[in-house]
Amino acid sequence: AALLGLANGHMIMNTPTPYNFHKSSPLVQVNPLGVGFPFPCQSLSTVEDMTSITAGQSQLVKFTGGAQHGGGSCQFSLTYEYPPPADKSKWKTIYTLIGGCPVSAAGNLPPATPDQDGRANSPQCGNDSGVECIRQFNIPIPKDVPNGNATFAWTWLNKIGNRELYMTCSPVSITGGSDSTAFFDSLPEMFVANIPGECTTGNGVMNIPNPGQFGKVLEQPTPGSEGSCPKANGIPAFDGAAASPPSGPSSPNQGDKPVPAPPAPAQPTTFATIATPAPAPAAPTTDHPPTAPGGPGSACSPDGAILCIDGTHFGICDHGHAVVQPLAPGTTCSGSVISRR
Repeated sequence: AALLGLANGHMIMNTPTPYNFHKSSPLVQVNPLGVGFPFPCQSLSTVEDMTSITAGQSQLVKFTGGAQHGGGSCQFSLTYEYPPPADKSKWKTIYTLIGGCPVSAAGNLPPATPDQDGRANSPQCGNDSGVECIRQFNIPIPKDVPNGNATFAWTWLNKIGNRELYMTCSPVSITGGSDSTAFFDSLPEMFVANIPGECTTGNGVMNIPNPGQFGKVLEQPTPGSEGSCPKANGIPAFDGAAASPPSGPSSPNQGDKPVPAPPAPAQPTTFATIATPAPAPAAPTTDHPPTAPGGPGSACSPDGAILCIDGTHFGICDHGHAVVQPLAPGTTCSGSVISRR
């Protein structure tokens, strides 16, 4: 929780329950993807709660965070590989929202009570159409997706601010679908941008190219929002028939955990609740270098500064002392900067 306080803005998906949400270290962070938080899923894959999903019905999706960047465009995607694969072609998009995700707002919202892990929060709409509040969505799960264990991912391209990509991933078990992968294989791959090796979007509401058959246009896309990315072929005309309506209306008081679907035999993909090597959180940048060399428990300032300790560890200055963390594989710490080798 102390580390979360160093990066408590931005947004995560909190429902369905993400990997490494409450109990597993490192906890899922609200930071955008990048060094220390690599694609996919910030390299997190420890299962705390497997959410049951029924194909042909809708899944409630909710969010937490304190910096909403005016909203933006987002996608919801699935992969059946575990751990979640770095090959973006293995991720297939089932629903796209152009604009209005996860808010429709002029900028960032006022603060509300933080979540139990210390992540910042803002007022919740309790529906999918409120303004100046965090929305929640009932995302249709296509009836022909394969049965089995999968990872359900939310990716978000923010409207205002630095060009970033956010991603939260949740383990799910899908029943009531297909025993064939033909439909899944026909879906478009997840759109990935604003990370090393990928294109960079422009400002505004991104008109995601190849968004798939299912989704909604909640705000008109901004001309030029494609930046260096492929340009979409006009505003999408989505088909809304991916799934049946949810059994009841969304409620602002609805719990974070969906009602589980009846259990079904596991399919070939197998999830295990085990920790996998994961990168350590990156601290916010600071205009001032730390005042003390790195070392476990070293006195330091200012809070949030990075301290290079040795070839495999770094520290984050927290209330005057260094909190030691392992370096992510393939990264180094030099001059208070974490970078790839």
